[in-house]
Amino acid sequence: MTRVTLAFAATGIAAAIILGMLLGLGRRYSTLWRPLNAAAHTVLGARADGVWGFQSDVTPTGVAVVLVVSAMTGIVIALFASSGRTVYRAMTTFGIGLVAYLVHVHIVARTPGGLAALLTIGELRALYAAVAIALFIGMRYAFSSSVGTTRTY
Repeated sequence: MTRVTLAFAATGIAAAIILGMLLGLGRRYSTLWRPLNAAAHTVLGARADGVWGFQSDVTPTGVAVVLVVSAMTGIVIALFASSGRTVYRAMTTFGIGLVAYLVHVHIVARTPGGLAALLTIGELRALYAAVAIALFIGMRYAFSSSVGTTRTY
């Protein structure tokens, strides 16, 4: 397996963190599915903003958006952090997480709807911090020397 393939597989950790946090934030406001529906705003536009509960054409789209964005982020980090040094990987992961947060808050938030309109700045910070940590853990796992080897007992 190539490093990009392993990094792609390791982004599942980040996707699980994002999905869990979005569902948790939705549960906090008694609208479990609304944050995932807001994530679908990037694909469906304003049609996804007014959906508060599970809807079969909106909510799975929000889940797909989260998975695709997580995979793209993991691939970008894998391409930039191919060095074997853990510090370099950490700096790359947290740098890309910071850039993504700044783009989301300062550019994406100017458009109506979506997660930027639904979540507070503190919730977005917590979400992006958790994603950066999860991606670092995923990259640490993906680039470890024991991945892909078989154990002999």
